[in-house]
Amino acid sequence: MKILVTGGLGHIGSKLVREYAKRNDVELIRILDNFLVQRYCSLFNLPESVKFEFIEGDIANENDLDKAMKDINLVVHLASITDAPSTISKPEETERINFEGTKKVAYAAIRAGVKKLIFPSSTSVYGEAEGVVDETCTNLKPSSPYAETKLASEKFLKELAKEEKIEIMIPRLGTIFGTSIGMRFHTAINKFCYLAALRKPLTIWDTALHSKRPYLGLDDAINAFMFLEKNGKSGEIYNIVTKNYTMGEIIETIKQHMPNTAITITKSPILNQTPYDVSDKKIRNLGFEYKDDLSEKVGETIRLFSAIKN
Repeated sequence: MKILVTGGLGHIGSKLVREYAKRNDVELIRILDNFLVQRYCSLFNLPESVKFEFIEGDIANENDLDKAMKDINLVVHLASITDAPSTISKPEETERINFEGTKKVAYAAIRAGVKKLIFPSSTSVYGEAEGVVDETCTNLKPSSPYAETKLASEKFLKELAKEEKIEIMIPRLGTIFGTSIGMRFHTAINKFCYLAALRKPLTIWDTALHSKRPYLGLDDAINAFMFLEKNGKSGEIYNIVTKNYTMGEIIETIKQHMPNTAITITKSPILNQTPYDVSDKKIRNLGFEYKDDLSEKVGETIRLFSAIKN
């Protein structure tokens, strides 16, 4: 197999390419990234068991895409703006990169005769949902340009999968936790691990303490991509969630590793106000099993900062 990973230097991509390199059926891994976030370190010490190619290019540039797609069998399209709160102030740029960029990636893949495309969406498309939600939920209320563009991309790709000779799988990912060489700390669990490790207080919204949200371990996410590559049905959406946690449960887990962590409760608003559970029965019924453990991954992240004695 020859695989293209767009945005392959990011939090997910930098570990994904290393995991794909462990497979005997993978011959080439090509990474397309524009260094929007300058993670050159993601290219350090790549395994030499497969051939790696790196293209510094942009998904908005069709020439870059055509070059990147040559002879590729599978595309994992990760390139996007992922920091949801920051997209509120730049909706047009988010639309250009996250939605228009996805359309260009899909059309370039079709031009090149790519067989399969995996497009990671987000459980944030559920927005102001309540109760238990699954892939059949139609009352979706995304509350940020990030979530809106993910939902628009889903709809576009589902229609495209009906018309074209390309298989498109759409995993809806919970909020990622866990470490990689290209990781960021803008998501809740990772950011709290960083703050706790530096002995800084965690500021918690009072509405979030007992509200459940979907979270996903990084290894579970990567394993889900590989599982859907072989077992997923084209045009289908699959919720991928290690577990739905409350912020209270996350804080208790962090305190297992940093017992003296200070907590500050605030009444500041959050993007989503209502608690909801995301059901992942659909992928579980196909035989997928989760392996990530929150306490273990929190401990791994905090240990990366262990030399700092604030």
